[in-house]
Amino acid sequence: MAELTRKEVIELLAVVGGPDAGARLSGVDLSGLDLRGLNFQNADLRRAKLAGATLAWANLRQTCLVGADLNHADLSAADLTRADLTNATLNDAILVRASLTEAILHAVDAVGAECRQADLTEARLITADFSSADLSQARLVRARASRAHLSGADLVDAVATYADLSDANADLADFSRADLSHVFMQRASLLEANLTWANMRDANLSEAILLRANLTSADCSRATLRGAQFGPAILRDTNFTQASLRDSDLPEAAWPYIVLVETTMPDGRIYTDARC
Repeated sequence: MAELTRKEVIELLAVVGGPDAGARLSGVDLSGLDLRGLNFQNADLRRAKLAGATLAWANLRQTCLVGADLNHADLSAADLTRADLTNATLNDAILVRASLTEAILHAVDAVGAECRQADLTEARLITADFSSADLSQARLVRARASRAHLSGADLVDAVATYADLSDANADLADFSRADLSHVFMQRASLLEANLTWANMRDANLSEAILLRANLTSADCSRATLRGAQFGPAILRDTNFTQASLRDSDLPEAAWPYIVLVETTMPDGRIYTDARC
């Protein structure tokens, strides 16, 4: 049960002195409260209990939410720019159209979170768990998400250019039509992932695991796939123009169905299909 009412929270926020000062609410129980639209900028909410709280449209810029419980919280369109959510729990939270630009989300648990159209530009998500989360149309430009868990996540139409997803687990994730150009996905696991029509130009997928992944009509031109494991991946109209497939296990049986122009083949030779 919440320790404070909405009115009491508003009164506490009103007496904060100085433009850079923030309310000290460390460990407070605000679970289930309607806090929509309130200004928590620079507040100390570490380990706060906000499960089921409504924080839609709230200003949480530069707020400390380290270890906070935000399970099932509604953060729709909330501003979490440069907020620190290290070790916070956001399981099944709603972050639709939320701004998380430059936010710190190291080791957060956000399983099943709804993050459609969320802005995670330059966010830090190392070892974060977004398994089964909805990140469709989200922006992850230059996000640092090495070793993140994205298994079963929906990233349809997401934009993750220049993002670091190295060593990430994205098994069964849906990246269809996603912009993954210049992304770093070395050693990433993409078992049975959907990459149809994905833009992976200039991406680095060295040693990535793509077993049973669907790369139909994916654009992998100029991508680095050295040592990648394709196995029985679905390769139809996949564009490998000027890509490096050296030391990969690209099956020769797939060659008639993919685009090979000045492509570095598994044995190191440069190859162009006569049909192209």
